[in-house]
Formats: sequence, structure tokens, C-alpha cells
Amino acid sequence: MAVLALGALWSCGADAALGGVASSVDADQVRMRADHELTNQGGYTVHQLSLPSGTVVREFVANSDAQVFAVAWQGPFMPDLKALLGDSFAGFVQAASQNGVGRGTVTVNQPELVMRSAGHMRAFEGFAYLPSQLPKGVQVENLR
Repeated sequence: MAVLALGALWSCGADAALGGVASSVDADQVRMRADHELTNQGGYTVHQLSLPSGTVVREFVANSDAQVFAVAWQGPFMPDLKALLGDSFAGFVQAASQNGVGRGTVTVNQPELVMRSAGHMRAFEGFAYLPSQLPKGVQVENLR
């Protein structure tokens, strides 16, 4: 549970949780005091939030329904996974406790949530997505 503990200690917070609406990304930017960059990838938009701490959070929003279908993070501090995963956080905690947690690595591969989080002090990265909400044609390997 080291990853969970670190997530609680170094919380960045995020309102635009996985499965949530895109309109809250702006609130994330203000609350986290982050620089916000948008990149349109065809069927989806990437909202990249660069935090003062050096951590970068990317929120992937489907253009068709404005839902956050994936999130990714990388940087020296772990984001607040509870806020970032939203309603999927409970499934993550349950899967992590059932599968055991490797040293600094958590992998969840369920029909409703796919996630990988890894790292160590000052070097964290991960991603999570909702398989049922992936826009057509999106390659999972591009969600990082």
C-alpha cells in the first residue's frame, strides 16, 4: 500500500476525475495552480496540467461526449489518486488489496478499469483508463 500512502501524502487534487465531465478541468487548473495546455488528437483532447511541483497530469477527454476516459501522470510527486480516479478509486483499492502491491507498482486489469502506477521517491508515473469509454480508434499505448 506504499503507493496509496504516497498518494495521500503528496496530494495534488483533481476534480476532473476519470469518468467525469471535461468542464471541471479548468477548476483543476486553478486549484492546482497549473499551466494548462490543450492538444486535439482527433477523437479526443488532451488537457495537460503542469503543476508547480514538476508533476504533469494529463486528462484525456472524448470529443463525442466530453467525458474524461483516461488520466496519466508523471513527475516527482504522486497525484491524489482518489480525486484523479473518482468513482473508480474504490475498485482500484479493492483490486490492489486482492492482488497485493509490489514494491512501488500497482497494476489493475479489470473490465471496468485498467491502471498501472509505478515509481519511487521523486519519480512517479502511471495511467488509468475506462475500457468501455475509449473512443473508437484510440490506441491505449498513446494514453501516457
